[in-house]
Amino acid sequence: MKILILGGHGFVGRNMAKELKRTKNQVNQLSRRDGLDLRDYNTTKKYFRKIMPDVIINVAADVGSLNYVTERAAQVVDNNMRMLLNLYKAANDIVPRGIIINPVANCAFPGGEELYSESNFLNGPTHQSVFAYGNTRRMMVVLSEVYKMQCGFRSINFFVPNMYGPYDSTDPNKAHALNALTCKVVEAKHKGANEINVWGSGVVIREWLFAPDCAKVFMKTIERKEEIGWDEPINIGQNFGLSVRELVNIIVKEADFNGKILWDRSMPDGAPKKVMDDRKFLKQFPNFKFTNLRDGIRETIKYYESIYPY
Repeated sequence: MKILILGGHGFVGRNMAKELKRTKNQVNQLSRRDGLDLRDYNTTKKYFRKIMPDVIINVAADVGSLNYVTERAAQVVDNNMRMLLNLYKAANDIVPRGIIINPVANCAFPGGEELYSESNFLNGPTHQSVFAYGNTRRMMVVLSEVYKMQCGFRSINFFVPNMYGPYDSTDPNKAHALNALTCKVVEAKHKGANEINVWGSGVVIREWLFAPDCAKVFMKTIERKEEIGWDEPINIGQNFGLSVRELVNIIVKEADFNGKILWDRSMPDGAPKKVMDDRKFLKQFPNFKFTNLRDGIRETIKYYESIYPY
């Protein structure tokens, strides 16, 4: 089977590729460094025709911190929508019997929800702090539905919480939240700093998904893609969250950093609580074992230690 990972050299893409290459499938990683700019339809079609993938894993996105997606709101919508529109049109034109698997960030859920159940996905607007990016994630689901409706093209959509793990950026404006915190703590420890500044108040509650675990779910899904039960989105959820303050305490302890934490309340917190309902996931993956959060954080610290100095 030919698997194409879009955004294959980015944070989630590299974790996906590492897991999927353990299988006998042919795994292709593509991103702009390879010349594939999904914002251009003809280029997208050319690469799809060259590879003829059976499965397309779509982890390509223009995304960053809350600050990034707010300051660049129009750019974020423009880039992501062009990428999605070209992805679906080219896939349907070139590999109509293929399938797209989308990780849909949970910022697409209504900002007022606290427990994110699949049935509540469109029960209100996204939180204002992620309005630009969150609404492009909603369009992933819309496009998957309309292409199935008109063309019979298949997609599998997973709603995912905040991801963390190795291979992310060292730029705090681009890295995912937990990774940005880990990167900052590791740097402060090496520089002998006696304090670090953390954006927000630390009171918001988040659920965290170790990126290699997401890759393992996708790998198992590809193996079972012809089974029934994939027509509606599924949370990759554990129904467990903790505050950012609790998270920071774990990171500094595991990284052996003893400095002071300064909370920058001028920076946005985002939605108060984001925790994923896990009932549908447990029905599809009753035996799946998630990586313990502390173990995942240790692996993330190990990665940032390995690439320091940044």
